[in-house]
Amino acid sequence: MNPLLPYSYFGNIAYFEVLAKNKTVEISGNERYQKQTYRTRTKVIGANGIQALTVPVERPNGKETKSSDLQISYTENWGKEHLKTIESAYRNAPYFIYYFDSIETLLNQEYRSYTELAMQSIEFGIEKVGLEVNLEESEKPINGIEIASLMNPKSPFNIDIPRYIQVFEERHGFQTNLSILDLLFNEGPNSITILLESKRG
Repeated sequence: MNPLLPYSYFGNIAYFEVLAKNKTVEISGNERYQKQTYRTRTKVIGANGIQALTVPVERPNGKETKSSDLQISYTENWGKEHLKTIESAYRNAPYFIYYFDSIETLLNQEYRSYTELAMQSIEFGIEKVGLEVNLEESEKPINGIEIASLMNPKSPFNIDIPRYIQVFEERHGFQTNLSILDLLFNEGPNSITILLESKRG
């Protein structure tokens, strides 16, 4: 049976570890949207420590809104702020120049729905890391304790990630399970090796 994942905005290393180790992964938005999870936020690390980049969304059906029905809010130029934060955090990373232009193109577009943006960010990660996974959009309901743990910042996912050099490691120490962006900017073509060597507990 193929793994079933929710949509995620520039998913973290644990998320992409699943994508790296499976030939086919199903992605579904058939779940009641949960705020403050990795569905609409991703974490990077800059000079001042870990920063969360959050996509502002509107829930047309209130608390019962499914992730598949979320609409993105553009009342503020959050894309510009995300790009500014990413550039500040990673402009001195060894592979920054290879990926930033593509991220800029991705975030300078306006998207009708959250799932459209999330899928673009997932496909970006797959392409740049060099994964050969086949993504299938699904209507299956998202459930399960493991998925909840994977997507909840307050319940750290049990995964052992090989140490890699981070731009601000000397200041903040090694920070594990950040956005796939952190891995790409720091490790470039070696990102796939880190993902394949990561082990879930």
